Amino acid sequence: MVDAAKITRLLAKVVGPERVSDKDFDLIPYSRDLSPARQKLPTHVVLPQSKEEIQGILRIANQENVPVYVRAGGTSHWDAYLAQEPGIMLDMSRMNRILYINERDLVVTIQPNCTWAKLDRELRKHGLTYLCSEAGGPAMTVGGSVMKAGAGPHSTAKFGCHGDQDVITLEMVLPNGDIVQTGSAAWPSAGKFERQCLGPDLAGMFIGAEGILGICTELTMRIRPATDFKERLIAVMPSLDSVIEFGHFINRNVGDEYLQGIYLWVDPNAPDVFTLMMDIFGYEAEIVEHRKKKLSEEVKKLGGSLGDRGPADDYFGHILTGLTDIFATGVWHFFGAGTLRIDDIKFVYDVWRTELLQKRGYRKAGFGGQVLPRRWLAFMVTNYHEPGDWDELVRMAHEIDEIILAGPVIPYGIGGRDGLRDIVASHDTGYYRLLKTLKRTLDPKNILQRGIFIPEEELQ
Repeated sequence: MVDAAKITRLLAKVVGPERVSDKDFDLIPYSRDLSPARQKLPTHVVLPQSKEEIQGILRIANQENVPVYVRAGGTSHWDAYLAQEPGIMLDMSRMNRILYINERDLVVTIQPNCTWAKLDRELRKHGLTYLCSEAGGPAMTVGGSVMKAGAGPHSTAKFGCHGDQDVITLEMVLPNGDIVQTGSAAWPSAGKFERQCLGPDLAGMFIGAEGILGICTELTMRIRPATDFKERLIAVMPSLDSVIEFGHFINRNVGDEYLQGIYLWVDPNAPDVFTLMMDIFGYEAEIVEHRKKKLSEEVKKLGGSLGDRGPADDYFGHILTGLTDIFATGVWHFFGAGTLRIDDIKFVYDVWRTELLQKRGYRKAGFGGQVLPRRWLAFMVTNYHEPGDWDELVRMAHEIDEIILAGPVIPYGIGGRDGLRDIVASHDTGYYRLLKTLKRTLDPKNILQRGIFIPEEELQ
C-alpha cells in the first residue's frame, strides 16, 4: 500500500511542492492515453526539469518500492505509459529544450520532450531539418518516438524508424539513478558525433524498450540540409501484387530510395482499391524530376493510374503542421500492426479482409501501410464514438493481434496489460529471456515502467 502523503513529502523535497501532486483532479488527465486502454490512475504526478531531479525521484522510488511511469507527449496508442499499478507518473514536459545545433557535424542535441515541430522550426532557421515525423504530427516528442522506435510515414521510406541510424548518443538515467552516456559521449573528451563507442551499441539496448531500462534525459541526432523541392504523387494500383512490386521498386537501391515517404491506404468499403500517397525527396530539381518520372513510369507499367496530388499534399503537410481534426470522427485505435518483409504484407491484408470484413462483418477498420527501407509497417485502424463499442473493439482487436503475431510480423508497440504485453510474453524466446535478464540486472526492484512490456510475475 502506497503511503501517498509520505511520497508527496519526499518528492516535494526533490522538485518543490509546486511540481508534485497527489490530488485526483491532477491525476485524472494522466489516467488515459490515445488508445482504448482502461483508465489507470497513478498515485502521484511529478514534473522534473533536470537529470539530477530524476535521480532523486528514482532513489525515492527504490527506497519506498513505488513504481515510476514515464509520460512524454501523451500520444501513445497502446497503453505504453499508463500506471499499471499505483505509482508515480513522471511528466517529462519541462525537459523540452534544444541544447545545441552543430552545423558542421550535422548533429543536434536536445532534451527528450522537445517536439518534432519545435525541432523542425529551429533547424529550418539554419537551413537544416531532421526530415522525419510521425502520424501524431508536431505534438509528438522526439524522445518518445525514439524510445519506442517509432516510424513515419514522413521520410521513413528513406531513413527508417527513429533510432535505426539517426540517433548518435543518448544520456540515460538508469533505474538505480546512475547516469550513463552512449556512443562517443561515453568518452568525455571525444564529443557527440558517433553512435558506436567502447564496445557494443548500448543506444540500441534502450531504443524500442519503451522506457523499461532507463529514462532518456538527452539525445543527439543526425540532421540534414533542408530542401524546398516538394513533389507528391497519388496512384491507384490495380492489385496488392502491384503494390508489392512497387514497394520493391522504390527502395531496391538501398540508401538511395526514390521516395522519402509513402503511405498505402485501403478503405474497408472498397477493399480492392489500393491508394498510394508519395512524398519525393531530393536536393536538386533535376533529381526530383527524374524520380517523379521514374515513379510515374513504374506506376503505369504495373497497371496503376495517377491522380490529383492534392490529397497527398494535404496529408504529408499535416503530418508536420498538425492533425487538428484527427479525433473529430472518434477515438482512434491501431491494431494488427507490425513490421514485415515487403512480400509478406499480403498476409496482413488477407487477415484484415478475411477476419474483419468477411467473418466478422466489421467495416469500420481500414488497412494501411508505410514503406520502410526493405520492409513495410502495416496496420489496421478504426475509431469509435460510443462507450458501448469499447468492449467489442478491444476483444476483436486482441483476437486479430494474436492472429497477426502468429505470422511473419514483428510486433509494433508493446505497452502494458491492455497492449500487446501478454501476447509477447507468451512467446518464450531467447530474446525475451535476455530482455528479462537485463531488466532484473538494471532494475532489481522493477521500479521503472512496472508491468510495461514485461508482466510483473515474469520477473519474480
